[in-house]
Amino acid sequence: MPAVSMSGAWRIMVVSKESLFAQRIVFSGDVQKMFVGELGASTSASGRRWTLRFEHDRGDGVWRPNVSVEAGEIVRQGNQFQRLIATKDVFWRGDRGHDDLKLLLTRPASAGAPAEGVGAPYAVDVNLHELPASLVLPSVDSPDVQQERQRAYGDPGSAGTPLIRGPW
Repeated sequence: MPAVSMSGAWRIMVVSKESLFAQRIVFSGDVQKMFVGELGASTSASGRRWTLRFEHDRGDGVWRPNVSVEAGEIVRQGNQFQRLIATKDVFWRGDRGHDDLKLLLTRPASAGAPAEGVGAPYAVDVNLHELPASLVLPSVDSPDVQQERQRAYGDPGSAGTPLIRGPW
């Protein structure tokens, strides 16, 4: 289920809707609400961590998750930060563009830089530490390295034993 994680205070506005299906945005995390995705509609969200999920209704009253979401970079445009999010509800033959629902998220630049940072998002753990400069690992071809036991696929053995393919 495609979702976009956000933090801080943002204004959300529907800037384009090309789908014939009804669209909605479901907020979770620090923000708990639903927002109908009609052209020109807007809302705001503020919290430490919140998530946007996108759904569509094909006319049968059942809300289904959109199949794909493209979340653009957070960019500074004049005196505000902006992020464009485009979704695709269903992939049809000849129609693979993410134009079914487009949202523009804005935040005043005076509120400080977004926690996500400006630019392309990166998936980095906050607990990463730099390796010491003197770190030396033994070569895998070194005689000091203990060789692992190996067995062929067809031979019985313990579950933890590394496998090699037999010569058959």
